[in-house]
Amino acid sequence: MSGGHFEYQESYLGYIAEQLEKDIKYNDVEYDLAKSADTPYGFQHQPETIEFMKNMVKELYNLEELLREYDLAVSGDTREQNFLEKARLVYRNSEVKIC
Repeated sequence: MSGGHFEYQESYLGYIAEQLEKDIKYNDVEYDLAKSADTPYGFQHQPETIEFMKNMVKELYNLEELLREYDLAVSGDTREQNFLEKARLVYRNSEVKIC
């Protein structure tokens, strides 16, 4: 597969989602000077913030996947129909209005 329409920058969305997942995982871990410098720690966010972060992670992964599918379609590696099928699956249970 080639793609390249977005110069593969859509993968950066996955990186952001992964970082949010780490922030969620370590949220309750307080910073401790006694621990090594590479010990992960959290930000002690409120539960509501964590719930929004979980939603953002899901949306970022979905958008990354959709952009990749669109990229492949406009680059001639797949068809527009492939993109539409993926978009319909992603947005079927979403509150996003389909034009």
